[in-house]
Amino acid sequence: MNTITTMKKYLMVTMLVAGAALMTACGSSGAQSTDLASRGVISSVSESDSKALAVCNSTSGTNLAVRQMAYTEGNSYRMDLVWLKLTALPTDFASGTSYIAFWKWLANSNGSTYLDSSAVPVALYDSQTKKFLTNWGTSIKWTDISAMALSMGYSSPTSFFGRVIILANLKDTNGEYDALKVSVYNSSTNKSVNEINGLLPLFSANPNAYAVESSGAARAGVLQQLHPFYSYRSTGYTTSQFQSMAQNFCF
Repeated sequence: MNTITTMKKYLMVTMLVAGAALMTACGSSGAQSTDLASRGVISSVSESDSKALAVCNSTSGTNLAVRQMAYTEGNSYRMDLVWLKLTALPTDFASGTSYIAFWKWLANSNGSTYLDSSAVPVALYDSQTKKFLTNWGTSIKWTDISAMALSMGYSSPTSFFGRVIILANLKDTNGEYDALKVSVYNSSTNKSVNEINGLLPLFSANPNAYAVESSGAARAGVLQQLHPFYSYRSTGYTTSQFQSMAQNFCF
């Protein structure tokens, strides 16, 4: 799906005006990484087969699943933005007793991890009208959007998010962060009750290639195990086959 050309100007205005308060940079606060190989800045959509990239990803857990798709602008990828699609939701989300937030994190080759303390700002986008439905926010609550969904003819979150996708502002121009955590919180206690983690596109589609950083060092095991094809490392699939498999996650 290529929505970028039709909504680029609208998006830039939304970012500058409606979301200005949420666009402040996170600051360093210890987010130092020697591993930029996961999502290094890519200047062109065209990549050689030896460096074939997964443009999309899919992560699922108990009553929660999300797909990710790289954000393209012209003939280039932007590492600071990523499209998200919720494909499974907890049953209590519709009752308003839970809400969802997104967090970015990274891992170094020595195994240490860093979770950004600021939730990732997100905005809802109508895939049919090619227009944004909300300004930037740091959580998704059905009580905040149910009236809008009903006006569009959707009474359930599942049907609503079948049409509506999410744009996440990672504020990560250099592609330093490796993964996205999707957390479900109890609305009364604000405590996390469920979460899933998935690699942020772009990353090497071949799990064997992904296992090695550009420096030649082994990539952090916690990241290797998040690769969608980690269990297929010894199947003999080619890089092109892995890339095609990842393409099936796109929306």
